[in-house]
Amino acid sequence: MKPSMTPVPTCPMPVSHRLRVRFGECDPMGVVYHPNYLIWFHEARDSFLQQAGIDLQALVRKGYSLPIVDASCSYLRSARYADEITVIAQTTATRVAKLAFEFRIVHDKTGETLATGRTVSVVLDQDGRLLLSLPADMKVLEAPRQPIEAAV
Repeated sequence: MKPSMTPVPTCPMPVSHRLRVRFGECDPMGVVYHPNYLIWFHEARDSFLQQAGIDLQALVRKGYSLPIVDASCSYLRSARYADEITVIAQTTATRVAKLAFEFRIVHDKTGETLATGRTVSVVLDQDGRLLLSLPADMKVLEAPRQPIEAAV
């Protein structure tokens, strides 16, 4: 058997997902409509998992599901149309098969924190039972982490 030449992905550091606020995400006054912050959290979570080498579609094909069971967002300042922002995502330690993410949205020009939040997903098998530990494909998420506050 040939040794694998694929590098082992690790993602203990927070991941930054940059975007520009789109017109369709705003109300008539040009202020971002509040549910869009959760969509940005989702996009940042997907970027984090991708950089960690976790293929969500492959997990689904294997019968796993990752329903979100908790989500929260604290709105500190408004994002507006055409603002360039960064959504920072980081996992938090868990003892069971769940993905807990913390998020921080930062205005690129001013450096101000616009919002903070958290989502929690559990990992279920193909019969809908809660797993007690992460599947092998997701063990990279058990690596030590740097706090989200350290990211910009």
